[in-house]
Amino acid sequence: MATAAILLIGNELLSGKIRDENGSWAARRLRVLGIDLRRVVVVPDVQADIVEELRRTSPQVDYVFTSGGVGPTHDDITIAAVAAAFDVPLLLDAELDGLIQAHFGERCTDAHRRMAQVPEGTRLDWSGTLKWPVYVMRNVFILPGVPSLFRTKFDAVAGSLQTGTFWLRSIYLNHMDEGRIAALLRGVEDAQLVSIGSYPRFGAPGEWRIRLTVEARDPAPVNAAIDLLLAGLDPQTVIVVDAAVDADA
Repeated sequence: MATAAILLIGNELLSGKIRDENGSWAARRLRVLGIDLRRVVVVPDVQADIVEELRRTSPQVDYVFTSGGVGPTHDDITIAAVAAAFDVPLLLDAELDGLIQAHFGERCTDAHRRMAQVPEGTRLDWSGTLKWPVYVMRNVFILPGVPSLFRTKFDAVAGSLQTGTFWLRSIYLNHMDEGRIAALLRGVEDAQLVSIGSYPRFGAPGEWRIRLTVEARDPAPVNAAIDLLLAGLDPQTVIVVDAAVDADA
């Protein structure tokens, strides 16, 4: 089962000047890909903080996706931080340097050319129709913070990721208090080795008040857990139950 973490970088996110879009979008995409997201962290444009988080997170998951800090300005320090996190130098990539100089021409500055520096050992991923590659340093994918670019580049490299499947079913309840079913949920979760979620809805239109979700990597424990929950719930509180999941469907 592949695992991932997302590292969102930028003072503007912590100050509230910019609302993050990349973290929630990537979380949904990873779920579709069957990759278990373990951690989402927001850090400022401080190299020591980025380095600390990368060193903590990279060994714990299969993939780390960074967002932000890859442009030519003074606060774009993500690439340097990745190099520092892995204790490798920054090297000027001749191909990237040539592309930058050709693109900017006489307007090219040292700040522009700084974007051609990559940590030693970096792989340049040109998947799809990318005009500029994704930098991949070991298990760290270095992505831009601009949402449209982040999404394009994430999707470009998604084909190289180890993917899987999450199986999920839901039970919708009415006239139910979460406290009354807490012990049941815990017992079924432990017995079937599934993940159970309970999500109440307050003041919203419609019949159901609580949605129970059951998910796992295999369909059998999901179906078994649903059966156990239904056996322990008051039938009069059950509004809707998702159909059984079938691995061969």
